[in-house]
Parts: sequence; C-alpha cells; structure tokens
Amino acid sequence: MNLPYAFPVKLSFLCSPLMFGKALRIMDEETYEMVGAAGFVLGTGANHYEDREICQVEVAFIRKEYRSSPLFVQLLESLVATMKEANPDLAQVQFWVPAEQKDLDRLCSKFLALPGSVKSVVNKLAFYTVPFPALEAYCRRLKRA
Repeated sequence: MNLPYAFPVKLSFLCSPLMFGKALRIMDEETYEMVGAAGFVLGTGANHYEDREICQVEVAFIRKEYRSSPLFVQLLESLVATMKEANPDLAQVQFWVPAEQKDLDRLCSKFLALPGSVKSVVNKLAFYTVPFPALEAYCRRLKRA
C-alpha cells in the first residue's frame, strides 16, 4: 500500500495479519511464482481490536504486471471471502493509502463509488472506509462479468 513509514512500522503491517489476522499469498498458477500478498486484521488498534465488525487491510500488494489481469479480481474475491470467513458479521473494511499516489486513484475510485464508501485525507494519507456488503456485492458483479 506504499505508506510513507519507517521500515519497522511497515514490518509491523506485514506481521500483524500473520499474528492477529489473516494473510493471503498470491501465486501464479503456471509458474508457481509468488506475485503478491494481502493481509488484514479484525478490529482497530484504537479500540483494542474489540471492534471486530471492522476489518483493516494492513497490506495489499500485487506485482505490476498482474494488476490488470484476472488474477487481481481473484485476489479481491479471495480476500473478501477470507474476511467473511473470519467474521460473518463484518460491517466495514478500511485501509490507508498515500493521498497523492496517482496510480492508486483509479482503483480506489472504484471502491469509493460503492454505496456508503467514504474517503478522508489526514496528514497526506487517504483513509477509505467501505461497507462490507457493498464490497461483497461488487465482487459478485466482477465474478459474473
């Protein structure tokens, strides 16, 4: 997600889904090469992770050459399914990205177009909140297309 933090903080974003949440490795089925990863935690640090109806995406990465491929859609579908498995009563997904990262604008605008989604900017970081049911419906539409 390319956040502007020091290495120890970035490492914590990678570690927290492994220790406290869920993580996905994305592999190319033909070459068995790892091409991405994603991870999330349920709850927020501000509420001592007791607000488990909120899912915070901590890390999401897919190699550039795979970003516009069907693999990206499969990643999103798998991530949403894993979130639902972790908490069937999930209400909201949230994530942070650099506010001025133009290559993320197109992708994030798709999430922002979902009903009930909100973007706010704090200290050069964009904070997105997306209602989980809207994200789940979006994934179903992508799968049918």
